[in-house]
Amino acid sequence: MLVSGGSTVVVVGSINQDTSYEVAGLPKPGETVPVSGTATGLGGKGANQAIAVARAGVAVALVGSVGDDATGAFLRSRLAELGVGTEYLSTSKTHVSGQALVVVDETGENMILVSPGANGSVGPDDVESVAETISAASVVILQGELPAGASNAAIAVAAASNVRVVINLAPVIRLASLAHADPLVVNHVEAGQLLGRPIDGPASALEGAEQLLKIAKSCVITLGANGAVFATDLESAHIPAPDTVPVVDTTGAGDAFVGVLAAALASSPNLCHAVGAAVTAASCSVKFRGAAESYPNFRMDLQT
Repeated sequence: MLVSGGSTVVVVGSINQDTSYEVAGLPKPGETVPVSGTATGLGGKGANQAIAVARAGVAVALVGSVGDDATGAFLRSRLAELGVGTEYLSTSKTHVSGQALVVVDETGENMILVSPGANGSVGPDDVESVAETISAASVVILQGELPAGASNAAIAVAAASNVRVVINLAPVIRLASLAHADPLVVNHVEAGQLLGRPIDGPASALEGAEQLLKIAKSCVITLGANGAVFATDLESAHIPAPDTVPVVDTTGAGDAFVGVLAAALASSPNLCHAVGAAVTAASCSVKFRGAAESYPNFRMDLQT
């Protein structure tokens, strides 16, 4: 069971309003396809991961920015309703709130377009203004959807206080240092971008994770239906996903993985256990349509 016991996770990340469209098949270039259903809700990697932490029973706060608009007010309110601390969210007077367009087909596969909006306004000053909160955390989560300067500042603050840093390099951006990533979390495509070669299965991913230890303290590579692999200086392993999982929508599955991984690490430093918990959570998340709004109670799922 994942309970906070006083442990806290701080997420420095993006917040978007997602608009989802359900289609029979993802459109090809130049193709028009009919939409069978639409939905609007909370999204963004930072928001999704923070909600996953909360759904795992660990106290969490989100550092980021929304616009001074009705969308921003909705996003802030919805985050609070879902158990995320919003006291460190700033309101941009010059940018609208972030927006994402999500297209999901009948197999659960998706394609996503993101307009950063206020997320692009987050800088080192925003992070340094909450340095005391970051320094008091058990785990800090970062992604690739904020400007690199903000992420670099968060890494520096966390490293100075020996706070564990989980870096989900999605998308892959250039950061000053990944040496404090414990772990660096990437999917097989992002791992391939970092390594300069494709990752084509668990064995290839294990080899890749071990190679990425040259730039990070530890590494996790997610493999979708094949689960995930992890590597540290002491061990490496493949953690398979459950055999039979009905896939409704893969949107947000990677964020569920990262959030629950961090929640588990806030309670115990055992990376193998944390990856197992994260694989279970991600597999549970694909049974439901949508991202963070549809995340189940990961505490309940992880107990079974």
